[in-house]
Amino acid sequence: MVSILRRLRRTKVRDYAYISARVRVMRRSLIPADEYRKLLNMEFNEIIRYLEETQYKKEIDELTHKYSGVRLLEYALNMNLCATYNKLVRISSGIPRALVTEYLRKWDVQNIKSIIRGKLFGFPDEEIKESFVGAGEYKYEDLVALLSRDTVEDVINALQGTPYHEILKEVGTKPLSEIEDELDKLYYTRLLDIRPESEDVRYLLEFIRMEVDLKNIKTILRLKVEDGTYDEIMKSIIPGGYQISVDEARKLANMSWDEVMRGLESYWFWDAISEKVKEGAPLSILEVYLDKYWCNTVISKSNHYPLSILPVLAYIILKKVETDNLRIIARGKLEGVPKEAIEEQLVIV
Repeated sequence: MVSILRRLRRTKVRDYAYISARVRVMRRSLIPADEYRKLLNMEFNEIIRYLEETQYKKEIDELTHKYSGVRLLEYALNMNLCATYNKLVRISSGIPRALVTEYLRKWDVQNIKSIIRGKLFGFPDEEIKESFVGAGEYKYEDLVALLSRDTVEDVINALQGTPYHEILKEVGTKPLSEIEDELDKLYYTRLLDIRPESEDVRYLLEFIRMEVDLKNIKTILRLKVEDGTYDEIMKSIIPGGYQISVDEARKLANMSWDEVMRGLESYWFWDAISEKVKEGAPLSILEVYLDKYWCNTVISKSNHYPLSILPVLAYIILKKVETDNLRIIARGKLEGVPKEAIEEQLVIV
């Protein structure tokens, strides 16, 4: 990745002007915030019919003959997400394309995790495939080919020569959660190793460091709730955070829950959760409010720097949030979860 950026140190303004204009148009297709209230009042089949009148029509129409119910929804959402992200790569060029491509490699990590975990625990192949989003280096067909390998060892051998192989060789000798944490660290380390040789790359690095902060604080809070040890917390911390560095994480890991809550007051995301902390809200609600604040922060920054990578990254996040919201609503309806409880889990911006 670094070598690509070194060859493209000077981004042409028209590269960002074009992709930013295209992203503005694509954002118009996102489901408006007030529509979620309507969806919350629908039954599952009504939600599917609603989505057939949106940008998800193509995927639903293609899959209806093969799948139904929640499986139809899962495949349609992930196929549309994949198509959308691949379109972003296709319509961009120069440094914007290099940055988007590298950022989307998080899906390679996610898909590899799904395959390894699924095979270890004996999940049906069809269930594993539902989770695939072929938006990184590995497209859907590549992932299906990996999944078709007979054993976990065969999958790992097939990944020889990739950055993931050295970590995956430890499967069976380390807890799977540690392997997955190492894959996440590898992804973010590779991104943060990019040299900030231009303003557009500096925007990306700040964005990534803030994303790392949110992942780290969620990890710390989750493991505190689960009575995780200091060592368990630190094994999961991703280096390179914007404010939550490894040293800061060590301090927080040594604190009690109440001390952590007081200690968060100095961080950039405190305003997102301060009121909920005072109310004693559960962790799941704190995470929703952190995600909302993150979305609004990225949108605000992208509005200030329209000719940068930020509008594209903002759209990538908003699109993922939309599919997550739709999944939460639809699954909640099928499982008979009260409307108010479903709404609490939605990230609406």
